[in-house]
Amino acid sequence: MTDLPTGTVTFLFTDIEGSTKLLQELGEDYGAVQDDHMRLMRAAIAEGEGTELRTEGDAFFAVFPSAPRAVRAAVAAQRALTAHPWSHGRPLRVRMGMHTGEGRLGGDDYLGIAVNRAARIAAAGHGGQVLLSEATRSLVENDLPDGVSVRDLGGHRLKDLAHPEHLFDLVIEGLPSEFPTPRTLEAPIFLPALLTSFVGRERALEAITGLVNGTRLVTLTGPGGTGKTRLAIEAAGRLAEAFPDGTFFVDLSPITDPRLVADTIASALRLRTESGLPVLDIVTDHLRDRAVLMVMDNFEQVLEGADTVATILRTAPRVRVLVTSRSPLGLSGERELPVPPLELPDPRGDPVMLRRSEAVALFADRGAAVDPSFSVTDETLPIVAEICARLDGLPLAIELAASRVRVLPPRSLLEQLDRRLPMLVGGPRDAPARQRTLRAAIDWSYDLLEEPVRVFFRRLSVFAGGCPLEAAGEVADPGRELGDAIELVEVLLQHSLVHRAPDETEGRIRMLETIREFGLERLRESGEADAVRERHAGHYLDLAEQAEPYLTGPDQARWLDLLTREHDNLRAALGWAIDSERGDIALRVAAPLWRFWYARGHLDEARRWLEAALDLRPSRAGTTARARCLTALGGITYWQGDFEASHSAYEEALGIQLELGDQPATVQGMFNLASAKAVMGDPQGAVSLFQDSLATARQLGDGAGEGWALWGLGVASMFGGDLPGARKLLEESLRAFEEVRVDTWGLGNAIALLASLSAQRGDPVEARRGILTAIDTWGEQGNALVIASQLRFLAILANNMGQPERAARLAGAFASLREKVGGHTPDAFFPFPDPRETAAEALDEETLERAWAEGTAMSLEQALAYAREEW
Repeated sequence: MTDLPTGTVTFLFTDIEGSTKLLQELGEDYGAVQDDHMRLMRAAIAEGEGTELRTEGDAFFAVFPSAPRAVRAAVAAQRALTAHPWSHGRPLRVRMGMHTGEGRLGGDDYLGIAVNRAARIAAAGHGGQVLLSEATRSLVENDLPDGVSVRDLGGHRLKDLAHPEHLFDLVIEGLPSEFPTPRTLEAPIFLPALLTSFVGRERALEAITGLVNGTRLVTLTGPGGTGKTRLAIEAAGRLAEAFPDGTFFVDLSPITDPRLVADTIASALRLRTESGLPVLDIVTDHLRDRAVLMVMDNFEQVLEGADTVATILRTAPRVRVLVTSRSPLGLSGERELPVPPLELPDPRGDPVMLRRSEAVALFADRGAAVDPSFSVTDETLPIVAEICARLDGLPLAIELAASRVRVLPPRSLLEQLDRRLPMLVGGPRDAPARQRTLRAAIDWSYDLLEEPVRVFFRRLSVFAGGCPLEAAGEVADPGRELGDAIELVEVLLQHSLVHRAPDETEGRIRMLETIREFGLERLRESGEADAVRERHAGHYLDLAEQAEPYLTGPDQARWLDLLTREHDNLRAALGWAIDSERGDIALRVAAPLWRFWYARGHLDEARRWLEAALDLRPSRAGTTARARCLTALGGITYWQGDFEASHSAYEEALGIQLELGDQPATVQGMFNLASAKAVMGDPQGAVSLFQDSLATARQLGDGAGEGWALWGLGVASMFGGDLPGARKLLEESLRAFEEVRVDTWGLGNAIALLASLSAQRGDPVEARRGILTAIDTWGEQGNALVIASQLRFLAILANNMGQPERAARLAGAFASLREKVGGHTPDAFFPFPDPRETAAEALDEETLERAWAEGTAMSLEQALAYAREEW
């Protein structure tokens, strides 16, 4: 083979998942599948200007002259493989992995560890997944194809590789994006990738690891700036091998509501929080039999949420929790470890001992990080020791001071401290001395900034949980009066007042909570807090409204993920609007988010926000904004099973829409109220409203509105026993949704109701196919409330297909989920006998009870996978 690229190249390995099983199943027909697979792969490799080195069975090994070209080839291949009509009638799942390294030739092949690393990365993946190494990710994150993003999967140990590999995967718009944990030698490590080295503190680390090994809840306490977070992350990294099911970092700094602790844990664990299912139940079910270490950072502001930790420890006996907080949690079995500052060096002490001082070593390390020419000389050694002593050995204060060595030599730095600290340490009399010293150090760093940078910094403090660079500029300096946002951020990075979030691909920046608190105080003192917070709220109002139309369509996953990343900022915007009695903003932010809250399992939180926004005095006028927020509340309460509250909210919303003459809104408003009436036993009122909605939708040319109105009329006909009429209406609804192609939620509902009609006319096979198609079509809107009811339907179908044992398991899974969720789709949608009772007619009592118990023990994912098996 000639003309192979050398230098820095990217290796790609691929193979078909489950190919041996597929070969045994298809026999000679497998050849056609293999031929199509190879043709599609070769076309994609050629599209990325790659070179096919060899194939072995169904595996490809290719090389590319650049990482972006390899990614383009992998994306093209996955899209082509997904779109291809395979002869065996099922998707072909191909796993892919790539790594960028030295392309060292040996004859007509490549040699070296880079090839082995790429092969091991590919072997860790799952069908349909594309895994990347850190080296590849760093080269492609700013040159990705449209509709593609990179997701951090944490550190993993791979076979034959000595050190953990940081893995990432591609999230490709329109393709499956949820995969099991990579197949690795150990569980993932989801700890922040720190951008600076860890210095010293070995005795403290030994104490922490010893406590975690001996007890299940360890809390590191101390004031901000003592290094609790860094210690916890370092200790967790050293302990990770003892926790085969993973090590996770739970950042609580952006939240102040203790009720959100469980949500934050679920997010850190990468759990999907289905609508209606209590988030704490999802967390405990996931952790119940797992050996996991959780680092819970900044617990002091949500101490009332400590009961969440207690519940996890009680229900998941193999979980251990390492907490950082300014105060202990107060739980039984908790071991508190106060984190002291670094040991203070004696500036007049022995030079050898001074160089061994952790405080001096930290200053030297951070100083060299900002100025590579900086080092601690024999002359400056006592001066640096004095600086560290003046800062009470507080790691954050030392880091802030060291960031100034680029412009101030150590002696000038000490003189600045001598002049400033005596005045600044005087802060609140009741604050601990070390805490006042830290505040003084932050204040000093702040004062050394030029005025435009100071203004930019204090305005940035309004962001909760960080922000993208674009948002930083829009909120902190919309008129660009202060300068270029990127340059301003770079200055703040140099001064250690902000840091990059390494797990993000959008240039996200964050502040330590201690520094953010300082920034918020300065913002309030500046007199511009309300103006900045209003801009912040306006920015996230725009995001919420921009996302709304995508939350029930084919691009929903990407927008739901974006809203998840910005959830803390959305909460902050809502909190400010409500506290400030800004009903106009509160209503407009809350209303578009209800589909997000519903899909990601935040029903209780959603109801609190919506009711709070609606209760504001300025929100009570009959405006479009109030009608939209009432509609959102109606949707949330409907799925909570509170149909009276839903009816009331929908009724008021429709009244406002009619009074305003807003015909487009009344199409949905009439449908919503009709739906509530239908499930509350008022078919006549429901049909009248569905008909009015249909007439208005057709008059306006509203295809989606027409689809929903037809669906509602089909439901009413089904409830009334007119199955042929219902089928005709639902087929019309399906065609309407297929034509608009933007409402996958409506499309899935039409498919599901047609499946119910198939079952009622005696075709369970067609009904089962339809219901599984509906679940796929719904995407993330098909959550626990919806899927639990579909499991009940599938149990009914299993009975009809002569499989009572399977029916009992599915019915048991439904019953268990229904109890956890606290509600389900109204019974009127399932006019069939109870599946357990039907199964009991065909099974002996022992078999029935065993199957039922097996079903109730299933998680949602397990039950759905069981339902998808071939019957």
